[in-house]
Amino acid sequence: MEPITAQHLRNNVATPAADEIRITRVFDAPRELVWKAWTTPAMLVKWFGCAAFSTESAACDVREGGTYRVVLRNPAGEDIPIYGTYTAVRPIGHLAFTHRWEISPVPVNPAHHRTLVTVDLHEEDTRTRMEFRQTGLATEASRDSHVGGWCDSMDALSGVIERGGPH
Repeated sequence: MEPITAQHLRNNVATPAADEIRITRVFDAPRELVWKAWTTPAMLVKWFGCAAFSTESAACDVREGGTYRVVLRNPAGEDIPIYGTYTAVRPIGHLAFTHRWEISPVPVNPAHHRTLVTVDLHEEDTRTRMEFRQTGLATEASRDSHVGGWCDSMDALSGVIERGGPH
């Protein structure tokens, strides 16, 4: 595991197993807005992906059995799509979906390897506590790579929703 950083602390990162990531973060925004950020393409493109990549497009059919696809672009200009299927959708509190890279973004993250992501949103007065979990990562190195990407994403998500949505 990489050293604990301020970003890890801000995102309350835990790695209870070699193939698992847990992030608990409280956002200064209502639960409805955090839900929209996870389920609306116009908002996904504003925050989804690691800081080194840009997010080029997003499409999602948010229903059980529906699919999503988010296209990231690496610094070399290569598109790196992420895709998957929603396995559970309970607005506005629970979302579960598969996560696969169409093209390997880095050697430790193999293309088409299936992981499962769950996102649970809990109201805390005017704030929202998000419990994020990703399981089934290929290796400990893959897990650590994903930790960095998800921390970047959660920091960006915080910036987007605490400004009230996409602008």
